[in-house]
Amino acid sequence: MKKQFLIVTVMVMLFGISINTDAQPTRGAKLPTGKKFIIQSAVHYGRSGKGCWEKPGGGSMAGKGENIRIWNIDNAPTKRFTLVQSNESGWYEIYIGDIKTSRIDVSGGKLNKGDNVHIWERNRGKNQKFLFKHLGGGRYKIYTKNGRIINLKNQGAGNGTNVQIWNDHNGLHNEWYLLDNRTRKGILPIATTTTRSSRLVGVKVPEGIYQIQSAMSYGRSNKGYLHFPGSNWYKQGISMSIWTNNNSPQTMFHFHKYHNNSYYTITAGKRKYRQLAMDCKGGKTSKGTPIHSWKTHNGTSQQFSLKHLGNGRFKIYHRSGKVVCLKDNKHDNNGNKVHLWNDHNAITTEWYLINIATKQKFVP
Repeated sequence: MKKQFLIVTVMVMLFGISINTDAQPTRGAKLPTGKKFIIQSAVHYGRSGKGCWEKPGGGSMAGKGENIRIWNIDNAPTKRFTLVQSNESGWYEIYIGDIKTSRIDVSGGKLNKGDNVHIWERNRGKNQKFLFKHLGGGRYKIYTKNGRIINLKNQGAGNGTNVQIWNDHNGLHNEWYLLDNRTRKGILPIATTTTRSSRLVGVKVPEGIYQIQSAMSYGRSNKGYLHFPGSNWYKQGISMSIWTNNNSPQTMFHFHKYHNNSYYTITAGKRKYRQLAMDCKGGKTSKGTPIHSWKTHNGTSQQFSLKHLGNGRFKIYHRSGKVVCLKDNKHDNNGNKVHLWNDHNAITTEWYLINIATKQKFVP
């Protein structure tokens, strides 16, 4: 009996150690303290005035026990937050309005997945310490002491959506901007730890805007251009297909590599539409998964690489190893859908990249 108890105790201790060693940055961005910020979701930044942290319902700004949620931007003190350096380098505490004894806090104190972020009195606990990792351009992930991140509950974006903690993953609903209280512009860090850029998998595409044409059509007709279909093409969730080239923004693409990612995210080409990207529907990677449009979030469903086959012909691989190809393997008619399939040699799996500026195919 004692031996069994000892074994269970050791297993629990080991399990506890595995929880406490969740991946997280050891150092983060250095940010101004004692200065009021508006904290806005990357889902809305640059697109609308929504998505800002607030203590709901007005009344006392301290609001002990009240969950932080998102709402429209305004001048209310309940939407103003201040960073305070904690007793650990790189980690910050956050208070609301002018209530310096209040703290942003993870409810329950255990930092479990799904715990709400709320307001509490200062207690110097681990559940009141946060690290800001700068992703570039004033975007941040906000980490807790066990490596979880602050994000929007259920990936919501509407007024009243709660703010919670979750396992670290990529997506706009996990990213935040700190806006200057007066100018409402994003704040860059004073200093950040220098990190090496992840090495790109596959061929590097020079900066620019490209059209992507099926090898079935290239040099034969003006058909076969990958595009975001429909009159409301800039809306997410529409299955991608090929069409006759009309030089519209629907047929233009940009290859973007994030600093911490080894793959390209393939977005709409024009800068104002780059919140839209090629995506594996439902995050699936099984054979036959449709390629559709979705909001850009740099998650694994949006990670692609290129393999040059010679003379400007490419295969486009999802990071799962499957290829992007035409659904109907027999024709390049308008409307033929695009999906994932097992890698194989066929003209329907091959593509050309045509630079919009030069009108020439890209050859590495």
